[in-house]
Amino acid sequence: MERSDLDFIRDTLVTALNEKRDGIIGDLFKLYEEVQNRPTIPYGNINITKDKVVVDGINYDQYNFNLTSEYVPVAAGDIAIGGFSDDVISFGDYKNQG
Repeated sequence: MERSDLDFIRDTLVTALNEKRDGIIGDLFKLYEEVQNRPTIPYGNINITKDKVVVDGINYDQYNFNLTSEYVPVAAGDIAIGGFSDDVISFGDYKNQG
C-alpha cells in the first residue's frame, strides 16, 4: 500500500520529536503545512501509442496521442502536430489555476 507524502512527513516529525531533534522540528512542521496545502494537479491523461506503417515500401513510426483533461471538456477535434513551428505540449502554471 502506497503511503502519502503527508504520512511520510508525519512519521519523520514524530521520529524527530522522539529523538529530540529540536533544530529541524520547526522546518518539518512548515514542510507538513506546505504539502498539506499544495494545490492538486488537475486530472487528465495523455496516452501515446506508436504504430508501424509502410508507405511506398518505407517503414515509418506513426505516433498517436490521446488527451483527456478537465481543461478540454469537449473533444477538441484533430490537433495537427508538426509544420513550421516547434511542437509544444504545455500544462501551464497549474498552481495558479482556479
